Amino acid sequence: MSVIRLTTTLLTLILFFGAGSAGAAENPPSIKGLPAYGPDKPLVLPQVVEKQLPNGLTLWLIERRGLPLVSIHLAVKGGSALDPRDRFGLSEILSNTISAGTQKRSSRQIAEELQALGADIDVGVGKDITYIGIDGLASGADKLLEILADTASNASFPEDEVKLAIENELQNIIASKSQPSYDLNQVFYRQLFGDHPYALVNPKPEVISRISRDDLVKAYRQRFQPKQAILVMVGDLSTGKMEELVTKHLGGWSNTEKAPAGIPTAATTPRPGLLLVDRPHSVQSTIYMGRPMPPANNSDEFALDVANTIFGGAFGSRLTMNIREKKGYTYSPHASVTSWAKGGMFKVSASVRNEVTAATLVETFYELDRLATTLPEDEELSRAQRYLKGRFLLANETSASLASTLTGYWIDGKTPADLARYVPGIEAISKKDVQAMGRKYLSSRKQAVAISGDAKAIKDQLSLFGEVRIVKP
Repeated sequence: MSVIRLTTTLLTLILFFGAGSAGAAENPPSIKGLPAYGPDKPLVLPQVVEKQLPNGLTLWLIERRGLPLVSIHLAVKGGSALDPRDRFGLSEILSNTISAGTQKRSSRQIAEELQALGADIDVGVGKDITYIGIDGLASGADKLLEILADTASNASFPEDEVKLAIENELQNIIASKSQPSYDLNQVFYRQLFGDHPYALVNPKPEVISRISRDDLVKAYRQRFQPKQAILVMVGDLSTGKMEELVTKHLGGWSNTEKAPAGIPTAATTPRPGLLLVDRPHSVQSTIYMGRPMPPANNSDEFALDVANTIFGGAFGSRLTMNIREKKGYTYSPHASVTSWAKGGMFKVSASVRNEVTAATLVETFYELDRLATTLPEDEELSRAQRYLKGRFLLANETSASLASTLTGYWIDGKTPADLARYVPGIEAISKKDVQAMGRKYLSSRKQAVAISGDAKAIKDQLSLFGEVRIVKP
């Protein structure tokens, strides 16, 4: 690996060779041409005060002095995977309209009050989560919690705001359809997850158009209840003061609806196949490869993180060095392991020239099987571990990012103590552990392949790997 490539950006250097953790093993020798590694940075773990209000609302409170800021994240269980199939896309419209007005405030009033407090609001949705986040000055925490409580319990979903959100989503769909990843995502997820709710990723325009205000109110009332919610608060206040303010504004929040039924755990059985989404006249192929994986908080979590980082999850990975640096097939290949509360996914992605589509598959299969059949080098393992530890530190550096991490932990069934387990868990992974993950999950024969490209230009190449099914989203 050249010094030029390694120093492309300062961030790459930091993430690959920077911060580690206190108590780590002795630093390995640096790569020739680079400065020696600095001492590992200590991981300062916050003390999380865990409480629960009488109405069932879970509280994780963290006092963090230094900057006069506070981050408040309120999350509820249930996201897009809970959308009825004839209303898929409902969660997206819901997240775009929750903060569009309450029984007491218009959307403009909410924006103006937050602006006066140096704060902003963010509402988002995932497969298993819907959340409201507010970040602002700690001196305004009382008012911030008042606004948050009003939004979480009294959202009014004005008809004009709902109509605007639906029109915006329809325009987003039109714009997204121009990208090869749009149809490919739906085909890939359906291949991996079958009939499970995780398989749905693309809302249909005709479905979005029939979502009504009543649909939103129903979903909102079912999901936004204290018994299935957590509030994470991090900032420049004592935890005692935090609890006092939360109790003041959310202690009277009541459970009024029957909670929605949960979704089943997704199957983890590999679903191999070679699928082609015809995109006539495309000059490149967009390749997805992967399989379903276990849910979050599984026993292989740390070993999978390390194995994936060595394979394709970082800029200096084997896959990048092979099909980008040596072969020049693609600009930015990537591999990831994504975990949700009820399932997970391993995914490799790359966009390549039509003429090297088959060659890219050959090299990707080779790297997957090499991981499963040989042990990584000492330096590869060390570099992957340092990358993951450094990324973890950076990802939890700010109050907002820490609040986000902990919110996700709760949704996935983890506890605050899991913060302390990550770095030691990554450090404990051995070369044999990496190889075991390759054998268990990542061998080429266990992967589904979905490709968006010009069938006339690439189908003959793909036939070398078996039956090619041309599919529609």
